[in-house]
Amino acid sequence: MQQITDTRRYDIDWLRTLAFILLIFYHVAMFYVQDWGWHVKSAYQSEFLQNIMLLVNQWRMPLIFLVSGAALALVEHKISAWRLFKLRTVRVFIPLVIGMYLIVPPQLYYQLIQNNGFAGNYLEFFNFYIDINTNKYPEQQHAPIGLITWNHLWYLPYLFSYTLIYILLKPVLNKINWLKFATITSPWVIFILPVSLYMIYGMFLEPHFPTTHALIGDWYNHANSFTSFMFGFIMAKSPSIWQIIIQKHKFWLGLAILSYCLVLVRFNRGLGFDVSYADASTFSQIFIQFIWRANSVLWLLAIISFSGAYLNKKNRLLTYMNEAVLPWYILHQTVIIVMAMNFAKLSLGGVIEPIMVVITTFIVCFLSYEVIKRNNITRLIFGMKLQRNKSNTLAKGQDTSISLT
Repeated sequence: MQQITDTRRYDIDWLRTLAFILLIFYHVAMFYVQDWGWHVKSAYQSEFLQNIMLLVNQWRMPLIFLVSGAALALVEHKISAWRLFKLRTVRVFIPLVIGMYLIVPPQLYYQLIQNNGFAGNYLEFFNFYIDINTNKYPEQQHAPIGLITWNHLWYLPYLFSYTLIYILLKPVLNKINWLKFATITSPWVIFILPVSLYMIYGMFLEPHFPTTHALIGDWYNHANSFTSFMFGFIMAKSPSIWQIIIQKHKFWLGLAILSYCLVLVRFNRGLGFDVSYADASTFSQIFIQFIWRANSVLWLLAIISFSGAYLNKKNRLLTYMNEAVLPWYILHQTVIIVMAMNFAKLSLGGVIEPIMVVITTFIVCFLSYEVIKRNNITRLIFGMKLQRNKSNTLAKGQDTSISLT
């Protein structure tokens, strides 16, 4: 079992890589899962797929924000607030803006074809997509920028915003004695505190501010995401707590599996326990919230503890994916939708079609990255480090710090 040290945390790198790869499978599944709305949907839809989606749905994005917070905590003593702001601007904000114009539009194009009967070509669509004063498809517009959207790239503006909040909080955070904090905090507090916070958000914010990914007014999602971000930050600042959590990795996994069984009972209509949350008593609502939020936190603890126990080691594939994962993330959903909508024309069936979508998505992301990484212009577009001295840049990128994105 690997011990936590002040050297590079490869388990965090692995978590970041695996969490983003999971998004590829999750978003492919969104094309096929029954009754769950998405940009486009397949003719082959599965209700059973909902059970698998429930397994990861409640912790996939909290894990990404947790890793982002932990990565920041591990390097923040090496980086000034101003340099952090510049890095986030270049490697997060700029790729977001460019992505909204170059990467995301095909998603809306196919969405309008399937759901709104749009019959024009892509150039016609793009001309009114970039027109912020367009009056086409008002139900798809986002004031004041018209049809321009960030879709799956919503993580980037949220991460950028949380970075600004961190910069404001940094003087206060620097005054905290994290070693002392760790001695007075037990792993059970690390479990109960986020569960309690997520429950409060679910009961009092979610009914009034359902998730929109619109940044402005998305208060329930912000509460969840920023709490996960700070959860990771605090854990990374308290290595003794993290080590105890890692040592109990089998315990967390057992509780996570048990809680997931309760979630399945709660949501499975066939078992007769699909109680309407809105019509349930206050006690039942609290119990339902506890099951759902505890399941999320237990899976987070299980995943980060298993990663710390078995993945805190250097690997050639990890070195490659550390740099590749952000371009893959930026590309993947557009690639999925383009592949899925074109394979749908071939009527391959509900088994061959999703397999082909997954395989071609990975191939296109891999080949695209191999092109992107060879030019500084494309590296800038996709949030990668610019190459000055290639050998020195790669050496520094591999050994000195956790990736901040």
